[in-house]
Amino acid sequence: MGALTRAYDWSKTSLGPPETWPQSLRVTIRIMLNTRHPMFIWWGPDLIQFYNDAYSETMGPERHPSALGGRGRECWAEIWDIIGPQIEYVMSGQGSTWDEDRLVPVTRHGKREDVWWTYSYGPIDLDGRVGGVLVICNDVTAQHNATATLKDQTRRLQDLFEQAPSFITVLSGPEHRYELMNAAYKQLVGNRAAIGQSVLEALPEVESQGFIALLDSVYRSGKAYVGRRVPLSFAVDDDEKPKSSFVDFVYQPILDAAGEVSGIFVEGMDVTDHVNAEKRLQLLNDELKHRVKNTIAVVSAIAMQTLRGKDVAAELKNFNARLVAFARAHDTLTGMNQTVAPIADLVKQALGPHDTGGERFRVSGPNIDLGSQQAMSLSLAIHELATNAFKYGALSQQGGIVEVHWQVDAAQFEFRWQEKGGPHVEQPARTGFGTRLISHVLAGDFKGKVELRYEPSGLLCVLKAPLTECCPPAR
Repeated sequence: MGALTRAYDWSKTSLGPPETWPQSLRVTIRIMLNTRHPMFIWWGPDLIQFYNDAYSETMGPERHPSALGGRGRECWAEIWDIIGPQIEYVMSGQGSTWDEDRLVPVTRHGKREDVWWTYSYGPIDLDGRVGGVLVICNDVTAQHNATATLKDQTRRLQDLFEQAPSFITVLSGPEHRYELMNAAYKQLVGNRAAIGQSVLEALPEVESQGFIALLDSVYRSGKAYVGRRVPLSFAVDDDEKPKSSFVDFVYQPILDAAGEVSGIFVEGMDVTDHVNAEKRLQLLNDELKHRVKNTIAVVSAIAMQTLRGKDVAAELKNFNARLVAFARAHDTLTGMNQTVAPIADLVKQALGPHDTGGERFRVSGPNIDLGSQQAMSLSLAIHELATNAFKYGALSQQGGIVEVHWQVDAAQFEFRWQEKGGPHVEQPARTGFGTRLISHVLAGDFKGKVELRYEPSGLLCVLKAPLTECCPPAR
């Protein structure tokens, strides 16, 4: 730019030839041309322009070298609304300006670019007044974009930190003071305003649970601690019971540049739902074991009582029928849920194989649920009663019917099997398996009493049991 400046015909400008220039302008131009820092000069009323090599590198071919010796307003018309007032400010003697990381778009290399600058406009003296403006500047676009990218990344990390499903907090110093905590951690501790407080100050109830001692140990030793399924209790509100949770977590020491522990990073998950689900699963497994044992005992009893006679084929048929009834009762139970079965469904399933149409069974009763063991026993009992009714009772001849009815009151469950319209009935000479099943097993499982009356008009079977023993409360 020194050669271009010396070769320029300044006589065609309002400045005239260089030998007529004031000393302050010649000195400032000399300083400008001999520095590697971008500089620019506007001089006089026409704002005649000078600049150095470093500044030329910030200009596109649209202005370099044509800007040399040109008039400021004409050269920079596209940004005059930005720089014009600043130039006027300096030229009017009001002092200098300073702008840091300011957007001043310019056209260069054929397109308009967003360019950020850090620059100052300062006065150049001329006989006690301002003769021109010295611009010292830097194109800081690269730094600006890098900073903007870093801010975006930081904002993104902050969003991820805040939205993380696991709870996270950062503790500083040996007192374990809260520096950061995300939304999940705030929710865990009842949304307490804990930033700046120590863990002991913000959550005094955790000291007795051993967490302060664990933090102290990690801070002293520099070794991480991992907790699994650890019980945790917080006093969420003075008027409410403490909130109990189970958490998986890690206490990870934070090291400074010297390798010393400066804080602790805490991250974890509230696994209360998982722990409760595991407990429920264990209960279900225990219930399943109990049922399997009961099933084996019932099948064993059926086999021992059935396969005693000489007519093996007939006894095997009876054995198979009893197993089918038992299976249907089990299907009714497991088809609903693990612990209860609706009595109406159970009765329908048990009577299904014996129902030949003609409304020979008249069933009525309220909608109630039976416990699992009671449902099994009642289903087997109904099967035995229906089988005997077809062989010997009301269903063995035309016109005979069976009325099945159950009812409950505040304290008692009652089930009635009443046969009508069948042959004359008498007390059997011996007690068979079916009778024993009804009289003893059914009564035992219901913790109640069973009455079998062989009335001339037909068999009457009545089961009475405490309501609390056979009908579990609704969940």
